[in-house]
Amino acid sequence: MKTFSPRSLSILTLILTFLFAGCARQTEVVKLYDETGDSSRHYEKFFVVGIAGDSLTRRRLEDMITSQLQAADVAAVSAHTRTGVKTTLLQEEINTAAEAVGADAILITHIVSVDTTADIEEGRVNVTAECRGGDPADYFLYDYDELKEPDSVSVAHTVVAVTNLYAAREGKLVWTIRSTCFEKETMDELLLEEAEAIARQLKIDKLIG
Repeated sequence: MKTFSPRSLSILTLILTFLFAGCARQTEVVKLYDETGDSSRHYEKFFVVGIAGDSLTRRRLEDMITSQLQAADVAAVSAHTRTGVKTTLLQEEINTAAEAVGADAILITHIVSVDTTADIEEGRVNVTAECRGGDPADYFLYDYDELKEPDSVSVAHTVVAVTNLYAAREGKLVWTIRSTCFEKETMDELLLEEAEAIARQLKIDKLIG
C-alpha cells in the first residue's frame, strides 16, 4: 500500500483547496445601462453612497467600495463621512456633499435583496454504558446515558446589488450594473466581494484608470 510523506500530503491538501475554491460560484455582474460607449473618459474622484436596510451595513459597504477604488489609485470618499450614517439620504444632500469634496462621479450602490438559507445538521447521539456490578454479560446490570452533540448550523447569504454611476457635474446617469454575490457565510464577506466586483467592472469599462 502506497503511503504519502508529510510534504506530499501538504501539497495534496493545497491542490484540493484550490480545486474546491474554483468550484465556488463567482459573483455575477450584468450591465443594465451604459451611456459611456467607447469614451475614454476616466473619473478621478468618486463620492461613494451605499443604500442598505441599516446604518452599519451602509457604512461597511461604502468603506469597502471606497477602499477598493483607492487600491486602484482612484480618489474616493465614503458618503457617511460627510452625511452621517442615517439610512435615508436625499438627492440634494448627496449632490451638495459630492460638490463639497470635489467629486466628479457619484457612485450609488443599493442592496436590493438579501437571501439567507440555513442548513442544520443534527448532532450525533453517543450512548455510554456503565456496569452496576455483577455479571458484565448481563444487559440488565448496565445503566445507559445518551450524550447528544449540539446541532451545527451553517448559514449562507446571497446578495443582489444595483450600482449607478452619475457624472456629478452634469447630474446624469451614465452606467448601471447589477451584481449578485452567492452563498457567503457572513455579510462582510458578501460586501467585500460586491465591492471588488464593482471596482473590477469600473476598470473593465475604462471608467477608472
